[in-house]
Amino acid sequence: MIIHITEEEAKKYIPCEEDYLNGGYKDPKYYTLTQGEDGWDYVKYYMKRRVGRYSERDVDYDSWVYILTNPLHEKTVLKIGHTKNDPEIRAKQISRSTGVPLPYEVAYAFNCFNGEGLEIEVHRYLDQYRISNDREFFQMNIEDARKVIEELGKRYIKNLDS
Repeated sequence: MIIHITEEEAKKYIPCEEDYLNGGYKDPKYYTLTQGEDGWDYVKYYMKRRVGRYSERDVDYDSWVYILTNPLHEKTVLKIGHTKNDPEIRAKQISRSTGVPLPYEVAYAFNCFNGEGLEIEVHRYLDQYRISNDREFFQMNIEDARKVIEELGKRYIKNLDS
């Protein structure tokens, strides 16, 4: 059953069209109904996930989403992943594997809660830039990737204004 809520209550939830973690309109929990200037009623659906759900945490973050580059790749080939460790440590771990002649470098790191969830959302949002379906590599510039991580990442930080 989908529950009708007010527009004010809706500010507490993530709109379905902005949900990259659970598949958007796959399982809406709430909806609002507003009348447009044209006289039509408009329905907007929301997920069960709350905005600001990490505000009560005792720590500021528990993981990271990072962007790595490699000197052998163009600067537009980015590895985007998550870790519970320091991103520099993760870059060293990945760099040690066979087939990696030069070490990865951390181009950007975003601290958050549930880095795995944020990584999933970022990967789905950036799917059109993915080099291979089963890999974490994207063909795009660092600044655009950073903006996406920060925008989607607002859902994964401790926000005392919520």
